[in-house]
Amino acid sequence: MDKAALDPPRSASEKALQSRQLFQVALQVLLVVLFVAQLSFRAETGGHDGIWFVMLAFVVALAAADAVLVVRLLAVTSWRRLPVRPDERLLWGTFAERVLPSGGAAYPGRFALSTTRLRYLPDPISRLRGAVAEEWPAAALHDVRVTPVDARRRRRGGRWVMVDVEGGDPITLMSAEAHLVADELFEALSVATPAPRD
Repeated sequence: MDKAALDPPRSASEKALQSRQLFQVALQVLLVVLFVAQLSFRAETGGHDGIWFVMLAFVVALAAADAVLVVRLLAVTSWRRLPVRPDERLLWGTFAERVLPSGGAAYPGRFALSTTRLRYLPDPISRLRGAVAEEWPAAALHDVRVTPVDARRRRRGGRWVMVDVEGGDPITLMSAEAHLVADELFEALSVATPAPRD
């Protein structure tokens, strides 16, 4: 897909999340390369002793974690490939973690807002943990806020993006770019449902 022709265009949160994930992937790839070089050196000089096998297990675990990071990097923009109905178009999306109203551990997945609905699609690991796809009508979504916010900090605090749902529990998203996600979601909701918001 031509990046210049993306519709909607790449958002600031999307760029920031991709940059953050790329940095983590690059760092872990560097660590894997360094450990593989150390493994090769140890194999040539000292053979395959106990430390060598421990390092090999660590490299395998690190490579698996790196593969998960690559999948997450690709997931940041995967909401663009979600199917839409003939009467709707995608406005905004992100990869974030859904915190259920009952609390507990968060469930990573894709969030996509169209002109008619907000959808949450859990990633495969979240599905294995019992998360299910959900959707809410755009007209039922109201105030979007970041919480908790510590006004004493020089930089804005906050970790959770809360979206109020008329007649239901609020939707809670966790994102490393909470303020950007909240601002963009608020703007996209004003396009989806132009009625005045809280």
